[in-house]
Amino acid sequence: MAYALITGASSGIGREMAALFAADGHDLIITARSQDKLDDVKRTLEHRYGVHVETVALDLSESDAPQQLHDYTVSQGFEVDRLVNNAGFADWTGFLDADWHRQHEMMQLNMAALAELTYRYGRDMREQGHGRILNISSVASMMAGPYMAIYFASKAFVRSLSEAVSYELRDTGVSVTCVCPGPTSTGFAKAANMRGMNFFTLTKPATAYQLATYAYRKMKQGRTLAYHGYLTKAGAAAERLLPRALTRRVAAIMNGGNPRNQHRK
Repeated sequence: MAYALITGASSGIGREMAALFAADGHDLIITARSQDKLDDVKRTLEHRYGVHVETVALDLSESDAPQQLHDYTVSQGFEVDRLVNNAGFADWTGFLDADWHRQHEMMQLNMAALAELTYRYGRDMREQGHGRILNISSVASMMAGPYMAIYFASKAFVRSLSEAVSYELRDTGVSVTCVCPGPTSTGFAKAANMRGMNFFTLTKPATAYQLATYAYRKMKQGRTLAYHGYLTKAGAAAERLLPRALTRRVAAIMNGGNPRNQHRK
């Protein structure tokens, strides 16, 4: 049995995706930074679905981690025919006020690690003649995002890369699906240190289960690009119809405005 590899699988969307694969009888390789959380997911899924779950505690924001992960799975003889690039994070900050180390980690995780895993496992799948890759992007991919500049730029990278590689892999038996969620209840806002009014307080976020179920279905269908939720579909329309000067102003407001103004209160 081939394996499904899921990054950021210890909680949120990644954990829900792991459960969907397990319910379909897929053995799993799950990775995240916390071994304890991965072990909890492993126990739950193995007991509930009778699948084998391999855990790999790894920080994919480290530059050599994607190759380490690939080397490990190859050395163990695990054939990966499903890859879900879900891991990522954001940071609410002015670009010039940011902690550069954190911004660099975000670029490494959201872009470099995703691209390298897509490259390494995509080559394996092409050689095998079958496979599916699912990359999680965001409504943020559709516009510039003041006060979350790197995050928005990273998600635009994910969408563009996914569409291009999907085209290149036509007629190979390998599909690449990019799903763009809107606000989703995963602890995202807390991890990004967001406060005040923003996307998450001004809208009703989807649940991680709702998003994972949608993404899993679109991956199985082999769709290249899919938008989840009314806000994301509105963002896609706005991208085509509205001036970018306006969409970046809206994004700045929906991101919560300038964090420096919040700090002064």
